[in-house]
Amino acid sequence: MDHHLELLNDPEFRAMTRAKDRISLVLTAITLAIYFGFIFLLAFNGRLGNPIGRKITENVTLGMPLGVGVILSSFILTGIYVRWANRHYDAMVRTIREKFERARKG
Repeated sequence: MDHHLELLNDPEFRAMTRAKDRISLVLTAITLAIYFGFIFLLAFNGRLGNPIGRKITENVTLGMPLGVGVILSSFILTGIYVRWANRHYDAMVRTIREKFERARKG
């Protein structure tokens, strides 16, 4: 049997790809919610009583820290993914690779 088909049909490989897809989709959904939430807040700013334009200091409006928060959230979510990948995904890949190398040699 072709080694590629064996790999694609392996239960551990399928579990690994499901786990990666799950965290990727969750973090992508969170990122999109944050970005689109900020854009919608800007778009409907006037109808909501101008919360974005509310001054929190003499020269800083609420929109400025919210915008910085949007940018920082992408760094934080990327860090979450990298930490997950380093702790879980890499170990799963290593296990599957070793399994298939043993099968190929033996």
